[in-house]
Amino acid sequence: MAKWKVLIADDEFIIRDGIRSSVNWSDYGMEVMAEAEDGEEAIELALEHKIDILLIDINMPIMNGISAMKRIKEELPECRMVVISGYDDFRYAQEAIRLQVEDYLLKPVNPNKLEEILVKTKQQLEMKKQEEDYLHQASSQVEKNHEQLRQRFFLDWIEGRLEESEVAGQLQFLNLPHDPPTSFIMLKWAEGEAEHNLLEEADRQQQLQAIKDVLSEIMAEHLHAIFIEDVHFITVFLWKAIRYDIAIEIEEQVMERLEQRIYSKYISLDPTNITVQYKETKQELNQYMRLSPLVKQSLQYIRKHYRDPHMTLEAIAASLHVSTVYLSKMIKQELGKSYVQILTHMRLRAAKELLQTTDLSIREVAERVGYDSQHYFSTAFRKSVGITPKQYKQQSL
Repeated sequence: MAKWKVLIADDEFIIRDGIRSSVNWSDYGMEVMAEAEDGEEAIELALEHKIDILLIDINMPIMNGISAMKRIKEELPECRMVVISGYDDFRYAQEAIRLQVEDYLLKPVNPNKLEEILVKTKQQLEMKKQEEDYLHQASSQVEKNHEQLRQRFFLDWIEGRLEESEVAGQLQFLNLPHDPPTSFIMLKWAEGEAEHNLLEEADRQQQLQAIKDVLSEIMAEHLHAIFIEDVHFITVFLWKAIRYDIAIEIEEQVMERLEQRIYSKYISLDPTNITVQYKETKQELNQYMRLSPLVKQSLQYIRKHYRDPHMTLEAIAASLHVSTVYLSKMIKQELGKSYVQILTHMRLRAAKELLQTTDLSIREVAERVGYDSQHYFSTAFRKSVGITPKQYKQQSL
C-alpha cells in the first residue's frame, strides 16, 4: 500500500507531538516524514520529502503558514493542505480558501475531526492517483496502437497495396512526413539464428529494441525514422540520407549488441521506385544468406576495408587462409562478378552517398572511398554512372 507522506508544521513542540501521537497514521496509508518549527523550515522539508499532505499552523515565526503554503503550492501543486490554528480569524480563513486547503481546524485539534479530514484527504489522493495511472496507461496504449498503425500503413504503402489517393491522408493522420523516405537500412538475421530467436515474441521485441537503441545513438539527428518488422527482416526507413560507412557501423554495432550475425543493406531511394527497391533488397539479402561462408566473409572484409587504397584480393585470401585463385573462382561463381567489380561497386556507391550528403571536393571523396587518383576515380565513376562525379554532385543539389 502506498505511503502518503505527511509534514507537520507548528512552532510548538507539544502541538506537533500531540498531532503525531493522536492518529495511527499507518491505518490511513500515511507516514509522518518530518516536523517543522517555522515556515522556512516547512518549505525546505516539504520540498526535500516531496510531501503529499501538509498540516500547518498559520501563526509561526520567520515565515507564517500562509506564505509557506503559497511557496509549497508553487512547487508541489498536488500537495493537500490542512490549516491548524489557534486564531479564529476570518481573514486567514479567506486566504486559506484561496489556496484550496482541505480544511481549517482550530486548536486544540479534535482527533476525531482530524481523522475525518485524513480519510477525505486520502480518498482524494487515491482518486487523483487512479486518474493519473489511467491516463498514463491510456496514453501508452494509444502510442502503442499508433506505432502499430504506422508500421501497418507503411508496409502496405511500400509493398504497393495502397492507392496514391489513400496515402496523403494517412501520412498526415500518422504524423509522418508528406515526402517519401530518402533511404532505408534493411537487416536480416543469419539463417538458423533467425528461426530460433524470432520464435519468441519477447526475444523479437528485445532484439528490435536493441536495434532501435543502436540507431538512436548513431543517428540522434534523425527526427523521422520508422521501423518495419516483416518476419525475418527489420527495415528502418529514413527521411535523411546517411553515409554508407555509418550504415556499416550500424550493422557492426547491432551484431555486437545482439551477439549474433546480422546482415544488412543500405539503399538510397528513388521516390518513384520505392516498392521495387524494397522487394529487390529483400531478394538480395535472401540470396546473400545462401552464399558460402567463404564468400560471405570475403564480402564482409571488402565492406570493412574498401576505403583502403592498398587492399588486394591477395590480402583477403591470406586473411581467410585460402589461395587467391580459389577465392577469385568462388566469388565469380557465387556472385557472378569479379572481385574488382564488387570492390568498384562498393566504392562508387559510397562515393555517391558522399557526393549527395557532404560538401567534400571530388578529390576528397575519391580519397575517402579508396582511390589514390582523382582521375582514375572520375573515369570509373563515369563508366559506371554515366556522368562525372561533378555532374552527379550538381544534380544532387
